[in-house]
Amino acid sequence: MEGVILHATTEALYLQLNSKLEKSLIPAKILLDKFRVIDESSRKTAPYTDPVYAPFYYYLGTLIEAESVAEIGIRLALLSGCFLKGCKTVKTFLGFQETTEEYYSLRLAKANIKSVFKGKFDFYLGKVTDDAFVDCFTKRNWDVVIINEEMTYDLHRNYLDMIWEHMTYEGLIVMDYISSHEPAKRAFFDFCKIQNRKPITFKTRYGVGIVQR
Repeated sequence: MEGVILHATTEALYLQLNSKLEKSLIPAKILLDKFRVIDESSRKTAPYTDPVYAPFYYYLGTLIEAESVAEIGIRLALLSGCFLKGCKTVKTFLGFQETTEEYYSLRLAKANIKSVFKGKFDFYLGKVTDDAFVDCFTKRNWDVVIINEEMTYDLHRNYLDMIWEHMTYEGLIVMDYISSHEPAKRAFFDFCKIQNRKPITFKTRYGVGIVQR
C-alpha cells in the first residue's frame, strides 16, 4: 500500500465522521479506560469524559487505512492511542514531544502505545530541529500526522511546512486546537491557503482540522 486509503473523498469522510460523532456509539471512558494516566482523578475531568474529543480519533482510524502514523505533541499518547485502536493497518508509529522547562517523561506514552499497537514504533523527546529527530522523521513519508500542540504561530507553521514535505500521496495532517488556540487556528488556515488546499473541520472539544496532501 502506498499512501493513505480513504475509501472516499474528504467530503465523504467529513460526513461519515460527523455521523459517528453525533451518534456517540463508544463512550470516551471505554476508549481511555485501559490507558495509563499520571493521576487517576484526571479520568473524571472534562477532556476524559467529553463524548467527541478522544473518540474522534478512534472514529477517524476506523474510516481509513494507513501504514505510517506520527503524532507531534504525544503527551500521554491518548489521542494517537485511540486512533491506533481504530486503524488496524498501521505498521509504523512515531511519537514526538517538544522539550519544555516542565519535566516530562515518555514512559506513560510508550506504555499506552504498547498496549494497543504491536508494530514498529519510535519516540523522540527534544526539539523538532534536532538532527536525530529530523533523520528519524524524514527517512520515510507519512500517511497520517497528528499535531496535538498549543504553540506559537511560527512554530505551528514550521511543523506544518516540515510535515508537508514528508507526507505520502493523499496523506492527512490532522491538527487539533484550531478553534480554541488562536495561533494554531491562524497557522492552520494560512498554511492550507498557501498550499491551495480546502480543509475539513470538526467541532470537537478544541476543534480539529484535516488537510490532505
